[in-house]
Amino acid sequence: MLDGYSRRGNGRIEVAYVEPDRALAAQVTAALGLAVRSLAAYFEVEGDLPTVRAVLAPDRDEFDRLVADLLHVEIERPSDPRRVAQTQKTDIVLLSPSAYAAHSAYSHRPDDFRRMVWHEAVHVVEEFVSPNIEAAPLWWSEGLAICLSGQWQCESPFRFCEPVLEAVRASRVPTLAEVRTDHALAYAFGWTLVRFVEKERGKGAVVRVVREMRDGDVLAALGEDAQRFEARWRAWLTDSGGDFIPHHT
Repeated sequence: MLDGYSRRGNGRIEVAYVEPDRALAAQVTAALGLAVRSLAAYFEVEGDLPTVRAVLAPDRDEFDRLVADLLHVEIERPSDPRRVAQTQKTDIVLLSPSAYAAHSAYSHRPDDFRRMVWHEAVHVVEEFVSPNIEAAPLWWSEGLAICLSGQWQCESPFRFCEPVLEAVRASRVPTLAEVRTDHALAYAFGWTLVRFVEKERGKGAVVRVVREMRDGDVLAALGEDAQRFEARWRAWLTDSGGDFIPHHT
């Protein structure tokens, strides 16, 4: 499956790579190790997590092969050039940034890549902690990954703030129902909901949802009425500008 790949490790982190990506593999090892330790502390994980393995795919064809054959995740071939990472359980496949120019929609920016590694680590730890990860709604899981990785603070190419800022300025903030059911809005606004929960209710509320939610109903896990929760979230975004608009004016 990984013939021709070299490997390096750091504790319970293992990174597989082809030789031209040795320096990038060192960066992934360091970033992933820090992310997993930090997230394990955030989610109050007792004991050790299983070994987390990342593979740096040198091109688009190899990325697609690994997603299908290693992760057993269905993927179109060739996959969308915006797709540069995929996680399943404790395995992460990353398109190497050395291939971005030819095989992706992005340019390589080290900070963006580091945040993306953290994003995938969030998925790994969330699945380990969750009693039923399959039930977790898209807006919650992706929002959690964007929020805890710091990607919401990024500029290009991961512009997670921009659609939120545009919607707030144009008074077109979607409803909670729209965010929960629309794929694009789940990615664009899910992180604002997670961040709102953390700001209003504290880290413990976020951890409780991940640890206790079995049926995918985040608001029930929080003991929230949807209408009242939505009103407070929309006010946080539109009246006070959340806590991110001042950094992006």
